[in-house]
Amino acid sequence: MSTPAAAPAPGVGPPKKSRKLVLVVVCVVALGAGAVVPMAMGGMLPFGKSKTAEKGKSKESGKTAIVPFGEVVVNLSEERQQRYLRLKIAILVDAEAEKEATDLVTKKKAAVKSALISHLSGKNTNDVSGSIGVQRMQRELLERIEEVLYPDGNSRIRAVLFEEYVVQ
Repeated sequence: MSTPAAAPAPGVGPPKKSRKLVLVVVCVVALGAGAVVPMAMGGMLPFGKSKTAEKGKSKESGKTAIVPFGEVVVNLSEERQQRYLRLKIAILVDAEAEKEATDLVTKKKAAVKSALISHLSGKNTNDVSGSIGVQRMQRELLERIEEVLYPDGNSRIRAVLFEEYVVQ
């Protein structure tokens, strides 16, 4: 005697088409969440523009000017050998503040140079080497220059630029 083929129990599993649909929906949601979460956390906007770049766009839309500062040479703080850092610096300012910044740099150049030498002479080769060291130096020197030129805190300086950066 043959037994009749057993029919699948109802509710055991969804048909294959609905499984594929669920899988596609889950993938789309996951991809969307992967793109939206960084944006919501303050990261990137669509197409690679950051929120901070969008906010600062109106501030940075003004023109800039470069005020030459000059050269600074300092011995680095090394125990076993004499090493030095030679910088040729320029200052990036708002275009409308170019004359003011040029006058301040001319008047207070000795004070600015002294502050820079004092700061840099405590650095060693590891502090000033590599792209991270160069970027750190730009930020730190910007702070020192602003302290001398704009003690009231109303700085018009955007950045410190290096025309030369030599560690020997």
